[in-house]
Amino acid sequence: MKILGNSLLAIMVTAACAALPAVASVITVTNFAQPNPVTVHIQSANPSTNEYVYAGGFTTTDGTHNFVSWCVDIMQDTYLGQSVNDYTLVDAAAVSQIGAARADALGRLATQYLGQVNNATTASAFQLAAWEIVFENAGNPYNMSGGNFSAWGASDNSIALAQTWLNNLPGSSSYSVSVWQSPTHQDLAVFTAVPEPATLGLFALGLIGLGLVKRRRG
Repeated sequence: MKILGNSLLAIMVTAACAALPAVASVITVTNFAQPNPVTVHIQSANPSTNEYVYAGGFTTTDGTHNFVSWCVDIMQDTYLGQSVNDYTLVDAAAVSQIGAARADALGRLATQYLGQVNNATTASAFQLAAWEIVFENAGNPYNMSGGNFSAWGASDNSIALAQTWLNNLPGSSSYSVSVWQSPTHQDLAVFTAVPEPATLGLFALGLIGLGLVKRRRG
């Protein structure tokens, strides 16, 4: 997130939530998901930005669902505790900055590493890796110290950890990625675990079994 003056915090965010209808909703970023977020200097050539930000996930609510969100928009701002009424939930692949290939890479990042996010350092690493995926030029290798997007100056090892994760993405994704889009505030990504095909098959067999039991009882 950007730091505005001495008292205002503009949040760089990203997350996990269930799929919701693509209609305008009120979204509130309430706090950092992990306390004591890491300050990092990020730079991007396109879109153009060069500034210190807080990197990490944030607790977020649409009034009904509570989830963690992660930033996929480094140009607009989001503020802790401010409710914004112009968000729409869309598939990440439909977002022009992301597209299908980056959405798949974000899903693979979440598949292997979202479950490891449990403190400020791992939250910073996940956010930095997500930014690298979204803002690095297509075809370029993931490189936290160069290319279109880069980061430095963290007080911990989160940048190195992000690079390690990017170097070891799994070959497939078990997460779907959606984005809360706003014309006035930061776009926020949310990650949802997709059930394994075997799990879906067992669920279907269970439903069939229930049907047979009801038929016999009838």
